[in-house]
Amino acid sequence: MAGERPRTLLIGLDGATWDLITPAGAAGKLPKLRALLARSARGKLRSVDPPVTIPAWYCAMTGRSPPALGAWGFSAPGERPGKMALVSTYRPQEALWDLLSRRGSRVGVVNFPALPAPSVHGYYVGGMLGPPGSRAATYPASLTERLDKEFGPWLYDVPGTGRGKLGGAVRSLGQKARLIEALEKEAPSDLLFVLLCETDRVQHDLYDDLVRSLRVPDTEVDRYWEALDTTVDRLVRAFHGDREGYTLLLSDHGFGSQTGEFYTNRFLQRAGFLEVGPSAPGELGPRLRDLAAFVDRLVPLGKLRQRRGAQDGQDEELPKPLEQGAEDGGKGDRTFGWYSQFVDWERTRAFSFPIPEGIYANFYRGEPTEEERRALKEELTRALRGFAGAKIEVVDPEVAYGRPTGPRDPLLLIYAEDHAWETHGHFNHHRTFLNRRPSFFGRQGTHRPDGIVALSGPGVLPGELAQTMPLLSMAPTLLDLWGLPPISQADSVPFAPLLKMARGG
Repeated sequence: MAGERPRTLLIGLDGATWDLITPAGAAGKLPKLRALLARSARGKLRSVDPPVTIPAWYCAMTGRSPPALGAWGFSAPGERPGKMALVSTYRPQEALWDLLSRRGSRVGVVNFPALPAPSVHGYYVGGMLGPPGSRAATYPASLTERLDKEFGPWLYDVPGTGRGKLGGAVRSLGQKARLIEALEKEAPSDLLFVLLCETDRVQHDLYDDLVRSLRVPDTEVDRYWEALDTTVDRLVRAFHGDREGYTLLLSDHGFGSQTGEFYTNRFLQRAGFLEVGPSAPGELGPRLRDLAAFVDRLVPLGKLRQRRGAQDGQDEELPKPLEQGAEDGGKGDRTFGWYSQFVDWERTRAFSFPIPEGIYANFYRGEPTEEERRALKEELTRALRGFAGAKIEVVDPEVAYGRPTGPRDPLLLIYAEDHAWETHGHFNHHRTFLNRRPSFFGRQGTHRPDGIVALSGPGVLPGELAQTMPLLSMAPTLLDLWGLPPISQADSVPFAPLLKMARGG
């Protein structure tokens, strides 16, 4: 690639959605990004199932599907009920930077969620999955010290909660921009991938605030819009300078307002798939939470909460990193990791943990046969599709990806109310669902399957893509664009409409 193919900058905007970017650009919030998009071939990008960070980015950069990678989320069921195993790497499959490194191209990767840091011909800075001590995992290893001394303390994720996320995002965006400006000046990369997780983190907490800021002045949110716009522009300038090359913007999934919640394990319990023993705790706490949710319809209780971290998130700590084999939660919020001690694992046939969109056959009482899995899958599908309280979409991973799944992979994936409701596995509420998100819930946004893609560069024909691009096609498409051999046993093919516009129509 070096000296033969256009240098390529990949900017991952985690959770980016045209539903925000387009109106924000029209409102003058993202002038530099809007100008970049105007000279790009652009369109919708369909995520994988489930549309969440780990499987989506891993699939995008390897061309392999979740069952091929064994990655359905940040974690997988552990060896004992209530435990989870951290999904920390896409290996043994090769990502784009592994393939290009072997061919002698210099690569840079910043904030990709994989551990340990792979050896590349260039540099690698891990992100989101915090290693012990919450220090960045890097290659070369000496880069870790440099991050803290010159750019730190390095933010491996976005600090702050609530409105504090805005200030935390501004700081972490600026930190990434300064790092790229320094490293690319020292030794320019042929391929640079920078993942900006700030978009996802802010949208989870403040999606409705972002929408509101497009019509009502909001100084804090405007600072975030400006930082995002400026950071994208700084990355483009630092990487390309006066040299030609491609710039590709892409997201792993889309986003939208969260309007309700569906409690998968409550459904499984009520439908007779999940059994609890006689020692299970009483339901007073969950019923009181249901009552609070009802009262919130009349008197928004969220207004009674004191806003935290409004001053740049400086009083907030970083999210605690996931740990291999960690338990999920505790008594205070009745997460499934804690509640699993009261589950009758001999009689239980299905459960949901730790991937909230996933329902698993109970392998803790012995690995089910293929016939048992098939029968259970059919019974669950009938019950879910016949549920009267909400519209439940049921996805069979084996049908979706055309390959068999393992006994510890999700048996089914579910989405409630066209992805507008979040699914949860905990027992905080007695009800199976809340069809209105209470104002005192911290999160405002949730994932949608449709993300964004935009490619600019020499010879690219600007305009809208007529078809939605599968995220799985990203790696094969880039290899085709670079004139490199296809991925062996890939689960996808190059996306012809984007390649056509990339080559001038």
